Amino acid sequence: MRTTYAAPIVSVSEPSPNGSLFLCISFHPSERMANSVLRLVSSFCSMVLDDANVSSRFYMAAHELAENIIKYSSGPRVSLELALEERESSCVMKISARNEASPERLREVERRLFELKTASDPVKHYDELICETAMVEGVSGLGLARVRAEGGLDVDYTIEGNELTIIAHAPVGRWRVDEQLKG
Repeated sequence: MRTTYAAPIVSVSEPSPNGSLFLCISFHPSERMANSVLRLVSSFCSMVLDDANVSSRFYMAAHELAENIIKYSSGPRVSLELALEERESSCVMKISARNEASPERLREVERRLFELKTASDPVKHYDELICETAMVEGVSGLGLARVRAEGGLDVDYTIEGNELTIIAHAPVGRWRVDEQLKG
């Protein structure tokens, strides 16, 4: 089974050809490892992005994505990658999460991601999910909707075999130039 609802994605092992900065972390899906990875993501965002608000939105996305890949992974490794890509007139920051999941879980997540991706009003969709899940014990399903509604990031995804990749991305206005990153 191969489902794609996104622009082409970057391989885990190689940065995008137009990537200005790239970070890829593969790890065992555990909460303890995720906390360390999130500290690294926070440092990366703070180091390369001039805007603290944008940095915090990407950190929030990383947190939600890391929580999902750990909670729902059926494989021994998960990965989180960040890429800051220079385009002709702007820069785009992407954060991707990759994990393996069961066929049942993939069907459910695909349904939810399709609804999220095609929602014309991300905030309204998020509010509807809050109402839907308020009485459901143990599962909220709100993390990715929060990334789109509160973080203002676009969310894409691919499913290839039993592997799910979720990509949150947005243009970023400013980033620290090479001279600022040295030293």
